[in-house]
Amino acid sequence: MSATADGAERRRYFRIDDEIVLSYQQVPAGEVPEHHTFREHEPDVFSLASHLELLSAESATLLRRIERDDPVLGDYLRFLEQKIDLIARSLLANEEEFRLSPAQRVNLSAAGLSFLCTDEFAAGAVLELKLILPPALIGIRAYGRVVYCRYRGGDAPSYQIGVDFIGLRDQDRDLLIRHIIKKQSQQLREHRQEPPTGGD
Repeated sequence: MSATADGAERRRYFRIDDEIVLSYQQVPAGEVPEHHTFREHEPDVFSLASHLELLSAESATLLRRIERDDPVLGDYLRFLEQKIDLIARSLLANEEEFRLSPAQRVNLSAAGLSFLCTDEFAAGAVLELKLILPPALIGIRAYGRVVYCRYRGGDAPSYQIGVDFIGLRDQDRDLLIRHIIKKQSQQLREHRQEPPTGGD
């Protein structure tokens, strides 16, 4: 894919300002897993909610058919789904990494993200990223390449980091897109509900 085509592809993705739990560490470029290996990693506590979210999306049509044919059974299955989701969220919420990482503001898309940090990275550096998306606490593990690192200064010196994803499962990209669309819809509703300013 040419640089022009790649840029056009990235612009297809919506970007939102969001607040997520984010952790990262620099890794050698050679340690990024092969794409097919990365896509097949086994679910763990961190990625459990994302796997459940994908399974729920895949079974949504079947569940709607069951609810139509047998509403009582449909309600029962939805209760079971909610109980499983609560267990997954509780497990993740008790993970030490989650408890020690406060939520932070980011600009997020399905192609990458930007965020403030106190670490300086060279353009081209590769980061292993862990993102936890509220409110469902969906955990996504990805690899990204630093596109820019801009010094911002201030009393607490910081850097604005821009990262493009270079290792992200197709399923996780779908989850990101779904999360971003929901967040955009929520922000639009909140904007419409804001009282007008100015005038008498």
